[in-house]
Amino acid sequence: MPQPVFTAVGQDGLRITSADGLTWSDQQLGKEGESYRAVAAGNGLFVAVGSFGGDNILTATADGSTWKTGKHEAKYVRYLRGLAFGNGLFLGLGGDPGSVGSSRPFVMLSKEGLAWDGPHDIPGKHILRRAVWGAGRFVAVGDRGRRASSTDGKEWKDAAEGKAIDTLVDVAFGNGVFVGVGLHGLRMTSRDGLSWTPPVRGDEGEHLNSVVFAKDRFVAVGVGATYTSADGQKWDRLPNENAPQVAAYGAGVFIGAAWKGRLSLSADGVKWKETHKAGRHVLAVAADLTR
Repeated sequence: MPQPVFTAVGQDGLRITSADGLTWSDQQLGKEGESYRAVAAGNGLFVAVGSFGGDNILTATADGSTWKTGKHEAKYVRYLRGLAFGNGLFLGLGGDPGSVGSSRPFVMLSKEGLAWDGPHDIPGKHILRRAVWGAGRFVAVGDRGRRASSTDGKEWKDAAEGKAIDTLVDVAFGNGVFVGVGLHGLRMTSRDGLSWTPPVRGDEGEHLNSVVFAKDRFVAVGVGATYTSADGQKWDRLPNENAPQVAAYGAGVFIGAAWKGRLSLSADGVKWKETHKAGRHVLAVAADLTR
């Protein structure tokens, strides 16, 4: 079997891989109630994190068919909710957004996805959910407008406190700039993760759920519209068709997932065609850009 370029993960321990985004195989399931929330590629591996009962669950594969699994005690509140790869390390982002006063944000670090350094508590009231590596640093975005930067994944500096309306849902890096996107077509850019341009918005209801850097441009996929830009400043808006809730880019194509377990493929991030139905809801997708 060809090496996987894409992986999708989700409910009931779902893991499934594809070499081209068109044909999906090696579907794996775990226990009922297991839920993998995030997945990332790096060091020749796909790594996913999620939860089951009071524990974090962890899994990794090199070939897409054989997965090693583990767990890390979460005590029902210290769950990992986001995952990124950079500088040779997987960065796990976690916290308890349902707590009163502070979500107790933390990070964990790993080279291979099963043995983790942490949890390391980080400052701030609100958790970080999505992160990307670029320009020698991780840049992460989280609840209630939080944006932060770290060169090692452990020590974090926060951007000036943002408004809740400016909460970024996803972040990507390319052409020397970070781009964050969010609800109602929200777009913001930064070169260091700390100083951000004023927010630019689209039409009401056009929620941008994913942003990726594809070859030479940013592609932000949302409800009803896809926005593209080479620099994060000037954007083109295109009405999209059958857009997914989460998306990734690799091997010259976009893949996405929508309820319930519907995996789709696109050449441009605008027109999407369903390629597979996994039967379990997919919560995250990732591409290995080295393959």
